Amino acid sequence: MRTISVENSAKELANAIKETEEYANLNAAHARIKLDPAAQELVSEMEQSQQKLQQAQSQGIPPGQEDIQQMQLAQQKAMQNETLKQLFQAQEAFGKVMEEANKVISQELFS
Repeated sequence: MRTISVENSAKELANAIKETEEYANLNAAHARIKLDPAAQELVSEMEQSQQKLQQAQSQGIPPGQEDIQQMQLAQQKAMQNETLKQLFQAQEAFGKVMEEANKVISQELFS
């Protein structure tokens, strides 16, 4: 019985989060990415650079200077794109909402 109650409470929390301005802004930012081919290309570049670095690290190989520079360049280009800048800001704001929710849950559990 308690599992169902916890699940229902979690669904209520998810629905409350969906009603926040931060959630709406995040969804809108993701929708704008789909309409911006330049932003999509920059996201692809960043993902490829990240994958290359992660693959090297998972194999115990330190990332090369060229790979690090490539990743930094991809990030710099992304930050110059207004669509991506808005996405990053929306992600940060939504992350704060999630952090606050987790903080409250933790405080209630352990106080």
